[in-house]
Amino acid sequence: MAKAINWPEEFYEEILSEDSNSLKLALRLGSLYFDNAYYADGDVVDVRVNHKIVRKARIVGDSRLSKIKDLTAENLSMCKNLLRNHADIANFLANNYNQVVDQDALVTVITYKNLNKEEAEIIDDPHL
Repeated sequence: MAKAINWPEEFYEEILSEDSNSLKLALRLGSLYFDNAYYADGDVVDVRVNHKIVRKARIVGDSRLSKIKDLTAENLSMCKNLLRNHADIANFLANNYNQVVDQDALVTVITYKNLNKEEAEIIDDPHL
């Protein structure tokens, strides 16, 4: 099974409409993905909604750790529309992970870029 970035259903339409030029951020609570260097620069991953593949993306750079409150305005601009401020991120992660999350919580920051249809088809070609 390929590595993936999974999103809840509420982000489905936004993910489908995203371009393949700008960088995006995925935030995961804690340091597990960071500690295990799960996402590496250049990895091609599935972008999933409720575990169903909706597109492919390429990891850009290595993941890093940050407190939610230390995410910059540039970082926030790369997040999903509903996650563009520190409080919304903390609330989303609290609901998604079913635990208390405040703005001092550590998150693994994963930067990625969506692949366009042609790029994704080349990667999926079984003859390569």
